[in-house]
Amino acid sequence: MRFVTTLGVVAACLAARGALAHHSPARYDLQTQRTVEGTITKYEWGNPHVYLSVRENGVDRIWVVEAYPSTAMKQYGWAANTFAAGDRVVVAGNPGRNPGQSTLFLRSVRKAGAATALYDSGDAIAAPPPVPRETFRATTIAGTWVSSVGPVFGTFFGPGIAAAATPQGAAAVAEFRDTANPGLECVPFAPPVYMILPGFRSIDVRADSVVIRGEDAAVERTVHLAATHDGATPSVHGHSIGRWEGGTLVVDTTQFAPHRLGNGAGLPSGARKHLVERFALNAEGGLDYSFELEDPDYLKQPVTGTAQWLYRPDVDYAATPCDRENAKRFLSE
Repeated sequence: MRFVTTLGVVAACLAARGALAHHSPARYDLQTQRTVEGTITKYEWGNPHVYLSVRENGVDRIWVVEAYPSTAMKQYGWAANTFAAGDRVVVAGNPGRNPGQSTLFLRSVRKAGAATALYDSGDAIAAPPPVPRETFRATTIAGTWVSSVGPVFGTFFGPGIAAAATPQGAAAVAEFRDTANPGLECVPFAPPVYMILPGFRSIDVRADSVVIRGEDAAVERTVHLAATHDGATPSVHGHSIGRWEGGTLVVDTTQFAPHRLGNGAGLPSGARKHLVERFALNAEGGLDYSFELEDPDYLKQPVTGTAQWLYRPDVDYAATPCDRENAKRFLSE
C-alpha cells in the first residue's frame, strides 16, 4: 500500500527539531542507549506525552520514560490500560543529557518474560507503525482515518524549513527555544502542519458543513459549506469554507491567528496566511490529502505537499485533550 510509510523516513528531522513529541529530542543523547529492568510505578496515558515511570531493579531509582503522544502510540496497539503499576518491564531508551536526572526517550519496551516487544524502534529513532491486519476501502471521506509520517513531514520539521522562510522567518527559526513553544499552554499546531502529524482523525460530513477532528489535543475544525469568510474571527485553525468538486472536498482557510509554530519547527505564521486543502478518495480506498500554503510574512513562496490517510473503521476515535501539567513537564526533565 502506498500509504504505508515509515517513521524512519524522517528520523533525521526528528533528531534535529523534534516532532511527534512537542519538544526536541535533542535534550536526549540519541547516540547512547540504556536498558532498564524494573517495575512500573506509574503509567500516564496523556497528551502531549505518554510516560512510563520505572523503578529499576536492585536500586532506589525511578526512571521517567517519555513516549510519543497517545494518538501516535495508539497506532502500535497501546491503550490506557496497556500498563499498570506493578508490571515488570524491560525498557531501552536514550538517556537525558542532564546527568542529575533519570530520564529516557523510549526506544523499546516489553513486559518481563514476554517474547514480543510492545514497541521497538530498532535502529530508527521512531518505529514504523505496524500494517493493519485488515485493509478497508472507503466509499466516502466520512469516517475514521489514520495519518502517518511521510516525506512531506520533513518540509515542516526538517532543516529545509529555514531555507523556505523569508529573512524574518529564518531569524525566528534560529531564535526558537522550547520555552517559547505554544504547546506548553496546550495551543496545538495549526494546519497544514497539524494535518500531516501522525494520529487518528474523524471526518463527519453534514448538509451544511464538514467537521474534521483530530485525537491529539482534541482538535475540531469546522468547514462551512456555501459560506464566506466575512465576519470570521481569527483562530489557531483559521476560518474554513469548503465546496465539493465531484467527490473531492476543497477547503479554503484564512483568518489564522498568529502562531509561534504556525508553519512548523520554529517558523511562525502571520495574519496573511492562506491555505487551500483537498481531501479526495484514492484508488486504494484511502484518502489523499494535499495542500497549498501561502504566508508572505514568513514563507518566500507557496509550499505544497501531499499525504495519505488510511481508512480505519475498526478503530474507535477517542479525542485526548491536552493536559497543561503534562505539557510543561519536559521543562523539568
